[in-house]
Amino acid sequence: MPDELEIREMLAGDIEAVMGIEREVFPFPWTPEFFECELRRGEITMYLVALAGGRLLGFIGAHLIGDEIHVTNMAVALDFRRRGLGSALLMECVQLGLKKGARWLTLEVRETNRDAREFYRFFGFRELGLRRGYYSDSGEDAVIMAAGDIREGLFRELPARGDKPPDGGEGDG
Repeated sequence: MPDELEIREMLAGDIEAVMGIEREVFPFPWTPEFFECELRRGEITMYLVALAGGRLLGFIGAHLIGDEIHVTNMAVALDFRRRGLGSALLMECVQLGLKKGARWLTLEVRETNRDAREFYRFFGFRELGLRRGYYSDSGEDAVIMAAGDIREGLFRELPARGDKPPDGGEGDG
């Protein structure tokens, strides 16, 4: 992980750099307008970016619905994967959600994105089922994953344990 890593809220001015990562990582990237809309939604959304040396290296987006954090999107620049950035982003998102009263953590991930599924399993996510044809861009199924009660367990222990997720890296949520 870069020494000077900063994680902060995503701003409208970050969208151009976020789009560079979106296009690099995803076969069907979101649009700049979609990110703009998400940022305007206010308290229901949590979007964070990771920066080092003035470069935006990754981001995570989530909705806070009642006591649930639902990860909507997450990506790290290809040349900065497997350095702990995805883990740092996910942990920061969870910590922010905990401060806002969250208890549960869920997401969907493309069934074919085995690396991301392994990454999330490291954090205690379990595969609960499939959403058939969930991704309208490709018709691909989504695997529904949930981490359980984030007030307990791995999300409280991980920073102290210093464990690293398996090679697999970050991906769509």
